[in-house]
Amino acid sequence: PPLLVALDTLSWERRLDVLDRAERHLRERGRPLFCTLLACNDASGLRGHLRHLMGLWRPGKGRVWFRVHDPRVFRHLRWLLTPAQMAEVMGPVHAWTWHEPLGGTWRTHHRPDAHAPFGLLLQPDQWQGLEQMGVINACLRDLVDAPATAASSPLRALMEGVLEARDAGLEDVRDLSLYARQRLQHGPGFRHRPDVAARLARLRGEGMSYAMASRLESGAFAASVAA
Repeated sequence: PPLLVALDTLSWERRLDVLDRAERHLRERGRPLFCTLLACNDASGLRGHLRHLMGLWRPGKGRVWFRVHDPRVFRHLRWLLTPAQMAEVMGPVHAWTWHEPLGGTWRTHHRPDAHAPFGLLLQPDQWQGLEQMGVINACLRDLVDAPATAASSPLRALMEGVLEARDAGLEDVRDLSLYARQRLQHGPGFRHRPDVAARLARLRGEGMSYAMASRLESGAFAASVAA
């Protein structure tokens, strides 16, 4: 099991020494000394929470080892689980920070403001998703390592999507990223879809961001289905 270290109990001198070691470890070995950094006001409660969480109950199989501390797992929990489930995963932690190996950057996820059920209960499709984490991470590595000269490279398609988004008037990084990812999913004819044209029209006519226009469209679709 991972070692939990309460950094705030160390002297400032000792903390600086640990942080220097961590930076040197990352620079020399390409991976951080810590698998995650947790901001929490209840260190004693955190230990028990993580111990219970890492021995997750799976119907029909009993307790299984849940590597929630592993960045290669946690990065996917944000889209695999509901906000309430994420709140239960994080427990007393209000900010969960990890080093993203693909981007070489530190990322932080804040605890969702959602009611956390007592005990994490995953649905069958979520268990199935967890079983695919290794394959998904391999796919992500392959995307990054794809030959730059390959005409069919997803990275080239993303670049084309970014250029197309800029040509359509998008400037914000989040808008550019969202457009490029959507285009990668739907193909080169993405710009000519009526829903995309409507989003771009809102951007020009109402000064709305592309991301906001997409969210409003998704909300309207959900409302029409519910009706």
